[in-house]
Amino acid sequence: MIEGKGLYKSFGDQRVLSDVSFQIPEGKIVGFYGRSGIGKTTLARILCGIVPPDAGNVYRNGTPLWVKNRYDRKLGLKIQQVNQQPFASLDPRQKLMDGFRELIRYHHFAEPGESTEHLITSQLKEVNLPTDILRQFPYQISGGEAQRVVIARCLLFKPELLILDEATSMLDVSTQANIVGLVKRTQIERGGSVMLISHARDLVEALCDRIYLIENDGIIREHFPGDRKMKL
Repeated sequence: MIEGKGLYKSFGDQRVLSDVSFQIPEGKIVGFYGRSGIGKTTLARILCGIVPPDAGNVYRNGTPLWVKNRYDRKLGLKIQQVNQQPFASLDPRQKLMDGFRELIRYHHFAEPGESTEHLITSQLKEVNLPTDILRQFPYQISGGEAQRVVIARCLLFKPELLILDEATSMLDVSTQANIVGLVKRTQIERGGSVMLISHARDLVEALCDRIYLIENDGIIREHFPGDRKMKL
């Protein structure tokens, strides 16, 4: 369970989030819907430890992620994010294989007796990518392939929460469906949760178990798919 309680955030004189509270239960896809610039990404940045809240906190199974404006990085590793621009998460100077190896080595992801190559191969299989893609640089692959590479890297952390921040908005409809199906198979079926951030109403209504509508000044309202009262 990931839970936000009484979150406030301002940048200068601009209030972005105002008394925001929410729950993301285990094994569910929860949508955060609202127009661009309304505070959705700020909320994700608080969850990932990029910016601190001015007040309130985020809890992972009851344990606060922020303590005196310091983020608990160990707890926060179980929250991973895929954003709209997957190439920004990949080093353009590294072949994909080298990027995977570096990440696995730094975080000690390989189990005793398990080779790094075997772990990488199994992760690529999870996201339906061929192993020969590892010889490529990021600029040599498509946007859909890059999105799946980033998801595979996030899944190495075995996240309890995977945040998709407008992660499919720049992809064609077919690729969007493939990415969403991939996330449901790899994340939801093993008990993880998904936070789907989008300004596309049809997308969140079709995919989410619960929807939070973010309105002006970061006021948040809870809705469920099929609730015709959900509107901006």
